[in-house]
Amino acid sequence: MGIAIVITALVVAGVLALTPRIRDSRAWKATVTPLSSIMGSGFLVSAPLVAAEAGVYAPLAMGALLAVAFAIGSMIRFNIRYAEGALEEEGQDGEHRMHRGHQHATVGHWSSTERTAARWLERGSHVVLAGAYVVSVSYYLQLLAAFVLDRLGIHDELWSRIGTSGVLALITAIGAAKGLGALEKVETYAVSLNLGMIAALLVGLLVHDGALAWQGELSIPDLPPDSDPTHAGRILMGLLIVVQGFETSRFLGSEHPAEERVKTMRVAQIVAAVIYLCFVTLMLPLLGGSLDASVTAIVGLVTPVAAILPVLIVIAAVGSQFSASVADDAGCAGLLGTIFGDRVSARWSYVLIGGAAIGITWLTDVFSIISLASRAFALFYALQCAVTAVTAYASPDAKGRWAYVVAGGGLAGLALSITVFGIPAE
Repeated sequence: MGIAIVITALVVAGVLALTPRIRDSRAWKATVTPLSSIMGSGFLVSAPLVAAEAGVYAPLAMGALLAVAFAIGSMIRFNIRYAEGALEEEGQDGEHRMHRGHQHATVGHWSSTERTAARWLERGSHVVLAGAYVVSVSYYLQLLAAFVLDRLGIHDELWSRIGTSGVLALITAIGAAKGLGALEKVETYAVSLNLGMIAALLVGLLVHDGALAWQGELSIPDLPPDSDPTHAGRILMGLLIVVQGFETSRFLGSEHPAEERVKTMRVAQIVAAVIYLCFVTLMLPLLGGSLDASVTAIVGLVTPVAAILPVLIVIAAVGSQFSASVADDAGCAGLLGTIFGDRVSARWSYVLIGGAAIGITWLTDVFSIISLASRAFALFYALQCAVTAVTAYASPDAKGRWAYVVAGGGLAGLALSITVFGIPAE
């Protein structure tokens, strides 16, 4: 089993990273950016944390999170089609590649009031997103430190914070001195490695569960859900970060046309949803006994499947979390450049981001940072959904206009409630 899993991981990673037809495909690049961001946001921590609250209903709870994410994604896809052209402003040449809008999106018949409202909401969402990126940089690197230290048998929060701060200081120094372009190139290979590991993990779980079923030994352990549904619901709200990442398509306009981003973002969310649901479902037979809801619980849980899996998971976690933190750091620097213009240089942007992320690292633990990141992105989603409602109201030619007005307003309220009521897992 171990050899088969390693071969699966290497084959998938090699095909994705080294096949020119795939690697150089525009559609693949537009798909893999949101897909890798979604999968890197919390795939490895999702099953134990969701099951700790929802018990045997974990697949349903995961499905609910994914449904909310897909609905919000639909609002952002509407914004790509109809809002970008109307909200396009001059002075974006220095913006990072992930934060430029497409210049040829459809423009509705806007009144000055509607345009002003939408622009203020859009600007506000960018400020919020910059803050969310700072939180997510700390989140990714706290996860990285947790996986590495767990493998070394170290479970001291102090060492986790020291390790996270050290990596943050390194990224900050490189960004301030030379920019993060060189480190961003690692992303292609880290993404391929992560997807290869995920494929190998799913194959291993499928074979393991299939063998148990063949032997008549497959059973779902008694995993009672949290006795307080309200409390469990608030914790699940705080786990939105595990399905976050699809919004990156909103900011790839300099490289991909609007319709391509709309289609590939939808594909990325559907593929990610299938993977998440399969993963959580296949993990249920392994979640018996006293369920460990730690963020690194997956390492111990998959050991019965194959002894090599924990090693592969740690390697993939390091690669995916590091590349995700670099991407968000660079993206945040680009947003700060857009927000502040020439008043803050790129060098000082990286210093500010690094300093803020280090501060957050020392003020939070890995559970509270998950909730904080979820709530920060939920606020960004609330503002984007509000942009959808205003844009739909101002665009009489938009397909399903009134449905988007209602859905945009409703989802803005839902996302805002996640920001207010989401709490950390315990």
